[in-house]
Amino acid sequence: MENNPRSSAVPEPFSYPAVDGEIIVLLKDRPEFIVAGHVGPDGDCLSSQFAMAALLQKLGKVVHLANAGPFDRSEIAHLRSDFLTHIDDGLRGRNPVVVVVDCSSPDRLGHLADEIEGLTTLVFDHHSSGEKFGDFRYIVPRSVSTTMIIMHLYKTMGVPIDTEIAEHLFFGLATDSGFFRFLSSYRGETLRMAAELVDLGVSPNAMADRMSGGKSEGYVRYLGKLIDRSESLFGGKLMISSSYLKDARSFTTSDKPSDSLYQILLSIEGVEMVLYFKEIDHNVTEVGMRSAYTSPINVGELAESLGGGGHRKASGVTLECSIDEAKRRLIEAAGALLLS
Repeated sequence: MENNPRSSAVPEPFSYPAVDGEIIVLLKDRPEFIVAGHVGPDGDCLSSQFAMAALLQKLGKVVHLANAGPFDRSEIAHLRSDFLTHIDDGLRGRNPVVVVVDCSSPDRLGHLADEIEGLTTLVFDHHSSGEKFGDFRYIVPRSVSTTMIIMHLYKTMGVPIDTEIAEHLFFGLATDSGFFRFLSSYRGETLRMAAELVDLGVSPNAMADRMSGGKSEGYVRYLGKLIDRSESLFGGKLMISSSYLKDARSFTTSDKPSDSLYQILLSIEGVEMVLYFKEIDHNVTEVGMRSAYTSPINVGELAESLGGGGHRKASGVTLECSIDEAKRRLIEAAGALLLS
């Protein structure tokens, strides 16, 4: 009889895979780097860029941060000056290595994708869908955030983490995990890594204030309008809401209410999926997708089938069509999933 046999129902504890030796050599040997992230950067993207840049600087490298933006949300607007929005010929001519973080496909880099073409590219990401790109890749879909991948890289390379870096690492984790609300069972490694960061001086309550505080009255009214516009479909399994170009004239806010909207609509009993349609132009529509924790729906696969990407429970796509056409296509696709 075996001692302490592991039940087949209990998965093996998650651990980060070893980083390829070629990646380590590349980071150690090359003198100059560009650290790039996706357009419309969120907390995990920006925090991963800052943490990666700090790691390279600790190795004595010349580092440039690059992001096509926009930096239009109030919590990140002050960071715009820290980033290059274009890669000029002078920088390209020095043949830097490009480290791309938190980006599932080259098109998510915006115009930077063309500007880095031909340069050695290394990708660190945790998205489960998207297009494989880059000369070297370290992709860990089970990682809760890209910042936790970067933290693993710090440990692998023996680079010390100071309080400022710890705050970047924790903020990316907090934003992508919904402050641990999206964390599933048997993921103790994430909490242990978070505890290390707290012991390095991170204040979780200060991080929570940074994530949720400081919103304008316009933001609250905009969120209220989006809730008022929401519709229930397929027997309450799907909730949708829409944002139009005219809203920019009606509501004065640089913050995006979509995260709060998803949380509120997914809290409704019986809801398995939420679609948020945002009119970018008369023939360009962004679609955000979320599925409930208890739902088997994989919105990452749905987004990928339309040219987008993301995670199993959170993803998105930009469609070159009107918002009405986007609604027709996505509602039909959602219905096929929810009613199957």
